[in-house]
Amino acid sequence: MTGEENYIEHALHVGEELTGLSLEQLGFEPRLEDLSEDQRNRLDAEDLEWTSSITPEQRDQSLFQAKLLAGALWEASAVLIDQLFEDLNGLLKLDRIDRQDIANTFVLSGLPPRQANQYDVRFTQQFLVIAADMTGALSRGWTRPSCVAQELALRCLFDQVEIIQDLYDLDLPDEWRGMLERNMLEDTDSEMLYQNAMDGFEGDVELNMQLGLVPMKIEDWFEPFNDASVPPYVR
Repeated sequence: MTGEENYIEHALHVGEELTGLSLEQLGFEPRLEDLSEDQRNRLDAEDLEWTSSITPEQRDQSLFQAKLLAGALWEASAVLIDQLFEDLNGLLKLDRIDRQDIANTFVLSGLPPRQANQYDVRFTQQFLVIAADMTGALSRGWTRPSCVAQELALRCLFDQVEIIQDLYDLDLPDEWRGMLERNMLEDTDSEMLYQNAMDGFEGDVELNMQLGLVPMKIEDWFEPFNDASVPPYVR
């Protein structure tokens, strides 16, 4: 058995621990007769036609890919937290933190670069806690991210899944990242923090009101959305 085959077997095993998302949310295409009445009623004519057209072989493949994606998410969540501890330990050794130091980190380097000069030790501690809270939802039951920082942590998690996919040549569902963004994020507004064309938008109150955005200045990243809650440590 090759290293890749060993990893696939391992990923399928640990993926069973990821109970916070359904296999359907991970890309499994169930048979029409296996859907509940409520699920069937929510399907339009196009969805019904698509579901009926799936062959048994395609359905089996979608089940395998969904289980493999569950395992990749589980593994990536552990790596994400490990690497945040590494980032924190590295920053604690520095007398002064600059953008180049952040560029050399494992996880913080994947956050919006315009705010990199503000990713200090305290921020990293807060981000580690909010990321750990997010990964816990993978087993206790998924809820939408509680704040902007948790949305960014989820994107970092997806980045790690991509690394694992490439490293072990995993056969994950097509367009799995977009699928997970639709199923796990409330919206994709936080993507604007990465866009050079939107530089400074977070300080434009009028624009934010027009677009219906939550506050996205870095000091707002750990503020909970509406009725959501965040760990006391990050407040």
